[in-house]
Amino acid sequence: MYRQQSDILRKTAGIAYYQQISEILMHRIEEGEYQPGSRLPTESDLGRQFGVNRHTAREALRKLKSDGIVFSVKGRGTFVADNKIRYRVSKKVRFTTSILEAGLTPGTELISTDTDTADEELAGKLGIRTGEPVLVLKMLRSASGIPFMIATSRLPATRFIGLGERMGTSSSLYALLREQFGIEASRAESVFETIMPEERDMHLLQIPADVPLLLVRSIARDQYGGIVEYCETRMRGDIGSMVVNFDPTCRSGGAIFRSPPSWPSSSILTTGC
Repeated sequence: MYRQQSDILRKTAGIAYYQQISEILMHRIEEGEYQPGSRLPTESDLGRQFGVNRHTAREALRKLKSDGIVFSVKGRGTFVADNKIRYRVSKKVRFTTSILEAGLTPGTELISTDTDTADEELAGKLGIRTGEPVLVLKMLRSASGIPFMIATSRLPATRFIGLGERMGTSSSLYALLREQFGIEASRAESVFETIMPEERDMHLLQIPADVPLLLVRSIARDQYGGIVEYCETRMRGDIGSMVVNFDPTCRSGGAIFRSPPSWPSSSILTTGC
């Protein structure tokens, strides 16, 4: 098979083949051959193109992913990244509304609904007594089919009777709290840290083990100051970055999502529960 001169790897360069391939791909991205949002060749295609095995091609793509140049979606391929999702955190977070306003299709899959018993730590977070029942909602959030975050919300079960069943037909937890319970929930505080994904995270978010996650632990209060929710959100770190808004007049959060060509070129996306 004919290969371009730029596809021929240098055996005596003292540079590993995977690194040479990643540099060639990086050059092509910089030259505009691969535009933001476009899909790169598969491992098999790269192997044939450069005359290497799939493991070497995989390592080349992995290096680009670790440098934040590309990101992968399981079953779809590896795409050129643009600016990461700039995730703004403020008092009011509306995932569903923001996705719709961006022209994207919001996705919320209710993974599970459970009832747990509050231990001392969780009781302190929710402002309830130890041993009281807690409603646990786990949801997978996506934008136009791309898995973006896993949100696990914990709420006082006795205060929100029937919420779990109603959540099965709603894509917005906060909208449901407002419409069915008269609660205007807003973020009161958030704690951020980076973690590596667990097996379940990798499965739900369709990511490999080396993609870090941004873990956000948040407390939400109602319009009267009472605690209504403790939420843990696990957001993909390969396509997302966090922006904290200190403007007290700002009441909405958003993010610029760099996306495949079929999506709007500038999209607004918020995270939260």
